Amino acid sequence: MNDSLNDSFWQRIEARLRTAAPLALALLMTLLSALPLGPADLGPVMPFLPGLAVFYWTVYRPDLMLRVAVFALGLLHDGLTGAPLGMTALVLLLLQIVAGRYRRFFVGRTLPVSWLGFGLLASGAAAVSWCVASAYHFVPLPAAAAAAQLGLTVAVYPLFAWGFAALHRGLPSPASARPE
Repeated sequence: MNDSLNDSFWQRIEARLRTAAPLALALLMTLLSALPLGPADLGPVMPFLPGLAVFYWTVYRPDLMLRVAVFALGLLHDGLTGAPLGMTALVLLLLQIVAGRYRRFFVGRTLPVSWLGFGLLASGAAAVSWCVASAYHFVPLPAAAAAAQLGLTVAVYPLFAWGFAALHRGLPSPASARPE
């Protein structure tokens, strides 16, 4: 009897850790996206990795991507990159809302459909980011860096979607992820 209680305890711990994995991965991607890498002539340009994570998990497991966590990831990203405080939080929340609204269109579709949808939403997110940053600085910022970031972000989506899908297969179903 004691062994079954112990096994049940560890199974619940494992399930909770698995359900925390998407958010932990989004946090890691936020930290990585703050690294100053990229082509020297455009300045530091990195794919918008937090956007990849928020889009994927909002579409395929919205129960694991809470809005408060998305907001916190955005604030962290802004603090690490020097972006206007709240800009990335706004962009990520808008991305999450729109992806959530259209998630029925993406679930069960092929990768090219998901990739196209992500590209469209990422384009909108890039436009909002560019507009907010330009308004913050009171001058239109060079669009080349924003376009390069958008291009890189959309280009790497299939790689991350493949990795996320592999992780997704190991997650407990939403019903078994709830606390007892």
